[in-house]
Amino acid sequence: MPNPDPSPGGGASDPGLARERTELAWSRSGLSVAVTVAVTLRRLWPLTGDKSVVALVLIAVGAIIWVLGMQIGRRRRLGAVAGGAVSASTFRMLSIGTLILALAAFVVGLILPV
Repeated sequence: MPNPDPSPGGGASDPGLARERTELAWSRSGLSVAVTVAVTLRRLWPLTGDKSVVALVLIAVGAIIWVLGMQIGRRRRLGAVAGGAVSASTFRMLSIGTLILALAAFVVGLILPV
């Protein structure tokens, strides 16, 4: 009889590890956002002029929205029953924060010479 589970171990996967894998994925995403913010801020250093201030505000707003989205999502996941999904509003908030960060990096790339 063929094994229906295609995993390398051949055994049934542990559904208890799905939550841990999800948390690790969110941690990696948060780390990548933090690195993006750090690299963009490093590119802005030293801050001079109005254009740099606009870029700094965009970076701050994007990062704050992203962190709030992660916190709301984490709170909902911890309070949810097993298999609880993250709501669409949390994903929307994370997407908006990511887009604002991308816009800030684009603005920094345009206003600062290489």
